[in-house]
Amino acid sequence: MSAVRTNLAFTCTHQADHLPPLDPQAEGLFLYARFLEKQDGPKDFNEVARYYRIAAAHGHYKANQNLQSLISDGLAGSPDAPKETVALAVRLIQQGIPSGYYDIGHYLETGYGLGQDAETALRYFRKAADLGNPEAQAYVAEFLAPHDKAPDIARQMRRCAADQAFGKAATTLAIDLKTDKLYSESVKVFQQGASSGDVMAASFLRDGFKGPPASDQLDYIALSNDPERSRRYALIGKFLSDNDGRNPKLPDIDKIVPLPPAKIPPWDGTFQWQKEQNAAASPPKPSEATIDAMAKAYNLDPKTGFPL
Repeated sequence: MSAVRTNLAFTCTHQADHLPPLDPQAEGLFLYARFLEKQDGPKDFNEVARYYRIAAAHGHYKANQNLQSLISDGLAGSPDAPKETVALAVRLIQQGIPSGYYDIGHYLETGYGLGQDAETALRYFRKAADLGNPEAQAYVAEFLAPHDKAPDIARQMRRCAADQAFGKAATTLAIDLKTDKLYSESVKVFQQGASSGDVMAASFLRDGFKGPPASDQLDYIALSNDPERSRRYALIGKFLSDNDGRNPKLPDIDKIVPLPPAKIPPWDGTFQWQKEQNAAASPPKPSEATIDAMAKAYNLDPKTGFPL
């Protein structure tokens, strides 16, 4: 705990401000690999990992993170999965990517590829949070939230993460505000959480707009009974649940179900995110010549992405 309490003062920083531009050719490999990974049916994860490895060698941090997941989950083969995974996270830190600190914190916490060390793990989590990583901000906030710790700092961290579209942090913050009877602010943050793709946030609003009595400590958020709003939040919750794992967002939530006192508009039952997914063209397959050249630049096997 002392690792997290060190320099408790927190200044909200967004991760996007620390991310460098991506190499266009590496982006092409990443987009095609992600396309393959998201396809329905059987997948060749080693082929996916091949593209991610070469893109990661060219500094593509998103490819790096996706590759870490494939390897550590045992989906893609590796001569030494823990060693390769940790090396990828270290590379992110060397690039100045905030999530690298979060990843190393996770591996230290679980003892994956590194000696288990909870105290040092917390230092990495706090570093990631201070650099703007929303997952780390939400994680560290859990340690600081108890009343005998630093609840005000925890609330700041959750708000910072929520403002980066991390829905889970928004929902946790909204519950915290609700507990303190700050209902108006709580409702706004639940809306933010639902917009960011959090099913639980939509569920709280669905039940809140059923107008439960103040004695209902679970569902009461000082809202009047509004069956149509409740129905729409139920549909939003189903949409988010049906797309779990695909990172759905609702940038159009205020057009679907704006908060009172705005009047509720007509709605055709569709979602902007789904329309964009349906309209998106498949990314082109990178040429073997491009892959060979990119692999050669870092002395990698173009067939696997492993070092030669």
